Amino acid sequence: MCNDELRLLAIETGFCYRESKLSPEVFFDLLFYASSLSLNSSLEHLVSHLYDFHGIEIRKQSLDERFAEKTVDFVKAVLSRLIRARFSDTLISEGFCAEFNHVRIKDSTTFKAPDNLADNYGGNGGGAAGITIQYEFDLKTGEFLDMTMTEASRNDQTDASETSENITENDLVLRDMGYFSISVFQKTNGKKAFFLSRLPSNVSVYDENGNEPDFKKLENLMSKNRIEQMEKQVLIGEKKMPVRLMLGLVPESVYRQRIRRKNEEEKRKGRKTKERTKQRLRFNLFVTNADGKKLPINKIIPLYRFRWQVELNFYGKHTIMKSCSKVGSVKQGITNLLYNTASHKIIYYKLFSQSIRFEFFSHSRVLAFSGMRSTYAFSSASRFNFESALA
Repeated sequence: MCNDELRLLAIETGFCYRESKLSPEVFFDLLFYASSLSLNSSLEHLVSHLYDFHGIEIRKQSLDERFAEKTVDFVKAVLSRLIRARFSDTLISEGFCAEFNHVRIKDSTTFKAPDNLADNYGGNGGGAAGITIQYEFDLKTGEFLDMTMTEASRNDQTDASETSENITENDLVLRDMGYFSISVFQKTNGKKAFFLSRLPSNVSVYDENGNEPDFKKLENLMSKNRIEQMEKQVLIGEKKMPVRLMLGLVPESVYRQRIRRKNEEEKRKGRKTKERTKQRLRFNLFVTNADGKKLPINKIIPLYRFRWQVELNFYGKHTIMKSCSKVGSVKQGITNLLYNTASHKIIYYKLFSQSIRFEFFSHSRVLAFSGMRSTYAFSSASRFNFESALA
């Protein structure tokens, strides 16, 4: 994306109608600067940056007024363009998940906000105010679907229920356990769409005769015969919804870690971990309504791992928190910094797109990025050249 494309998007979204000293590229440079700060900043810091690096004199109030809905639309449009450009190059060219119209990835992150936002963003127990970011995009096409701020007291299951109408025929919906809702799965099924989700340990599982599977026997069977993955047709929940269950044994170290966390969780509630739960924690458990032809078992784990890598790594919640004190128009300011940080992350991911493509399609595995971040992180002390980064 060059500066001319950036200016065209600014005009299309109403961010600017005429020549201005605060041009689209300068505005994005300002946002990247704000995202890179390690300490809370203010409008005064941003105004100083504009003068020091661009020779632009602007009043704090004037800058504050630029954080409006049309500015949100502009930054969101840039993010959408980046997602399409970067992820479609990596995935759609390989016929990725050609069996589905869309592969919808959704997740959320929640963080505390300043108490003065409590009237608009009620907290969820971690403080008087809190913000939840709901994020969704199409992994197959790279289309940006949604990025919504809600109060932290609105949980993921509520979001799953209230946004289920967005799912269309032949979509594949990938979500984590926080969104798990059998009633939403039934709606998805009724729309001739498909879901893939991890199975929470507290959801009942039955075989076709109404009996619970013996997970201890399944563990012994898989261990003895060195079976890495297997699947079964089962019924889940009180409604006994028929689904396809995929099981994969986890390493002993992962199992011990899960048991330790579960024991701590149950101890806080004054309970002991059930034996049945301990047995299920030895597995990665996934459920779907897609058959083996449409969604082969050897594609499920790599697909879900890809979801883990991509989902909310686009933005850092601590950066978003800092934006609360940077602008007076609070909602627009937070949203702009949110979309901008997402854009920042996408540019970072650009550096590894070819490696992702090779590993995923050649070896059905996904690279871990944690060890690469320090090497390619943008320096907060350097100016950001938007055009060269996207060339």
